[in-house]
Amino acid sequence: MSGPRSPRVVDLSDQERATLEALTRRPTVAAGLARRARIVLLAAEAVPLERIARQLDVDRNVVRRWVDRYRLGGLDALEDRPRPGRPRTFSP
Repeated sequence: MSGPRSPRVVDLSDQERATLEALTRRPTVAAGLARRARIVLLAAEAVPLERIARQLDVDRNVVRRWVDRYRLGGLDALEDRPRPGRPRTFSP
């Protein structure tokens, strides 16, 4: 099932690819970070954004956002950003 080539194809070095693949397999990595790594890996294989979104069960705009962030900032851009506001507190 082939589709149009995505204009957001990511070029990865061998080291970047290895790092992203390791993130998807590491059991202690956050689920969100592993999903973002999968998004970038699929984009590097020229999988259309629509198909990546369907395969990972996320919105197409989410895929676009993470691919664009990776292209601008590399691996560091895949980390969670600090959230605004007061941190949650849980009472004992």
